[in-house]
Amino acid sequence: MPDDRYNVVFSGELSTEATQESVRSHLQGWFRLDDAQLENLFSGRRVVVKRDVSLDVASRYQAAFRKAGGLALIEISGSEAADTAAAGGEEQAQPEALTKPATDATALALAPVGTPLEEIDDRGPLQSPDTSALSLVPGLEWSLEDCDPLLPPPPTFDIDELELIPMSDPLPKQAD
Repeated sequence: MPDDRYNVVFSGELSTEATQESVRSHLQGWFRLDDAQLENLFSGRRVVVKRDVSLDVASRYQAAFRKAGGLALIEISGSEAADTAAAGGEEQAQPEALTKPATDATALALAPVGTPLEEIDDRGPLQSPDTSALSLVPGLEWSLEDCDPLLPPPPTFDIDELELIPMSDPLPKQAD
């Protein structure tokens, strides 16, 4: 429904690889928050960060929180239950697709229609594979010469069966 309006809600949840200090620092710089606003944001209560916006705007706010390491939720606004929940009352049951944050790297999301592909960051989380078991040479006794690439031996050609035959008739001379 293109006319639906949404709220962006944050309750202080962080992604598994983020620290609270780094998330606080990023959000304070990006949204120009003072210390009191930052404390309210990380109080543990549900805080409506942006109210009554389009899905495109709500998705951008959620992406900004995700990039900082925070997990913001998008909820449908405009209903009495959502307004009651935002005011601190009983939380409204939302469809799981809207309320469940993307907490792992395998979660998929679609960009809003018309979003330029250059703005989409699909690299995923940084990965650091454990390479401690890898080695270029076997054993502990080695030198840099052991790392030199092995060159293949020069090719050998068997020419014993070949023979040269003298030319019997030289090429005729051409007249000027």
